[in-house]
Amino acid sequence: MRAAVYDPGAPQSTSVVDQAAPKLHKKGFCRGGVLCEVRSCGANPVDAKFVIGDKFPESWLPWASRRVAGSTPGFDFSGVVIDAPAGSGFAAGDEVFGFAEDPASLRPWRPLHGSFCEVVDAPLDQISHKPSQLSWQEAAACPLVCITALQALEQHGVAEGQKVLVIGASGGVGHVAVQIAKCLGAEVIGVCSGRNSDFVEKCGASVVVDYRQDGYIEKIAEHGPYDVVLDAVSSADARDKAASYIERVKPYVKTDGDRHNYVVFGGATRHWFLAGLKRFTGLNCFGRGFELFWIRMPGSSKSLSRLAAWADEGKLRPTVSQSFAFDEAGVRGAFEALRSRRTAGKVVIDVSSSAA
Repeated sequence: MRAAVYDPGAPQSTSVVDQAAPKLHKKGFCRGGVLCEVRSCGANPVDAKFVIGDKFPESWLPWASRRVAGSTPGFDFSGVVIDAPAGSGFAAGDEVFGFAEDPASLRPWRPLHGSFCEVVDAPLDQISHKPSQLSWQEAAACPLVCITALQALEQHGVAEGQKVLVIGASGGVGHVAVQIAKCLGAEVIGVCSGRNSDFVEKCGASVVVDYRQDGYIEKIAEHGPYDVVLDAVSSADARDKAASYIERVKPYVKTDGDRHNYVVFGGATRHWFLAGLKRFTGLNCFGRGFELFWIRMPGSSKSLSRLAAWADEGKLRPTVSQSFAFDEAGVRGAFEALRSRRTAGKVVIDVSSSAA
């Protein structure tokens, strides 16, 4: 089969190679696998940053690219079941979507077997039946961003009547976070550039704030206080730090109740350490009013089914802004688009000719 691999010496550090297709086998801790033909796969910034590169200083990216060399990038996919264990709830021919791999399975002796390939052996507890109302591309665009948003919102108890602020509301996580918060009954205020205001409003934001306009912090304050903030912009990158959202917006976030209701999805290495501690032990050591969220893919099948139900009810639809062919030029083009940081919605790769 064809598979993309991280290749530090190649353009955009990726190549497409021929390798043996996986076979159906049990995963660790008795987790079953489902063998699937990939139709489309979603590309995310974490893929373009070599899975672990976003958790270290930017100067470490060359090291990260060497660390994952030979691994197949990608987590999100949509496809068709080739083979599945008896009693798994899946059968050959079923249309599915989900995660092909768990980043926590990366080891010095084991490369990642991601979704940028023609066949995946996906963990049984990380897939669900594909929403019938979404295309292959749209379904492949869902898993990482939608599960990230849903887990973050559920973790903070977002419910009917609450107010949620989404910063970076036109991006991959942001535009589905707006929709999912609406599905949970919250009122959503979105922050994005003016050129994406109509897009974010169509996603369900009741108010859209243009961060390029003078006085935008005052407008954010005007619609507060907020029960939860999902900040999909702030990170350790100097370009993101310049906006100073955390310091400028936190005064308009409620301080009673939830101790960690300003949520970011990127940050310094020390914050990733604390996020990992919480992810694996449940212990939250972040200071009051702030935390970095780290998605958990294992056990996500029920949440994927919930997302599929919303999609089939017309309440959730990811926007695919760019799609690329599954060849070296296409994979490199997808990574280049992600690194441009100017994508509204999601980037996908069409692995099969019937994916569109």
